[in-house]
Amino acid sequence: MQERFSDRARHALALANREATDLKHNFLSPAHLMLGLIAEGACMATEALRMLDVDLEEVRADVRKHISEGVTPDESLGRRSHTKEMKDVISLAISEARKYEHKYVGTEHIMLALLQVQEGIPAQVLTARGVNVDTLREKTMGMLTSLQDDAHDLSHSRHGNFEWVHQQELAKAFRSSTFWHTMILAVDSANRLGAGEIEPQHLLLALMRDETNGIAKLLGEKGVTADWLRKQISSQA
Repeated sequence: MQERFSDRARHALALANREATDLKHNFLSPAHLMLGLIAEGACMATEALRMLDVDLEEVRADVRKHISEGVTPDESLGRRSHTKEMKDVISLAISEARKYEHKYVGTEHIMLALLQVQEGIPAQVLTARGVNVDTLREKTMGMLTSLQDDAHDLSHSRHGNFEWVHQQELAKAFRSSTFWHTMILAVDSANRLGAGEIEPQHLLLALMRDETNGIAKLLGEKGVTADWLRKQISSQA
């Protein structure tokens, strides 16, 4: 079901994985997800909490206090196993989206789900601050109805309406061998540079490495080469 998650929700999950890496954990829990949502920034979930006068930096500090750091660094780039509580959160988030017939699962649905898993650290931390599911749902729904399209958190999507309006067009790319060749090169570039996920610079480097698409030749005429770009990316890492 993860393909139904919005752009910001997927990014929050990626940031949750990064938090797990920093904590040397080989699993993903609600606590990591809460930290990921806070790191994501101005999304619907965090905006709703701010409107309830919740200090997110204090929440982050409290969540971290409840987490013990692992012993062995987890350098795996693969998918981490989800704890039972994490699986419950994902299931509840999907249910929240379906309840309101929203097209995609967003950060707001995830936050509502986190509050419902009482054994999870996020629920305990937020409950201690007087936040409950009913008050958060009321605030979130009020924010959603104030948007031009109340079907989802479009105002906080990195790509606006583009994210779902053109899903069918994106599906065409998945059938393209050229697309997959570029993606494979991007993954390889990210791995070689020690990155945990593919970022725009890795895609550009992939295009530069493939001389058949014309991009390398075009930029090469301006003095930009794959080696030069790779050095620039490495120096900024």
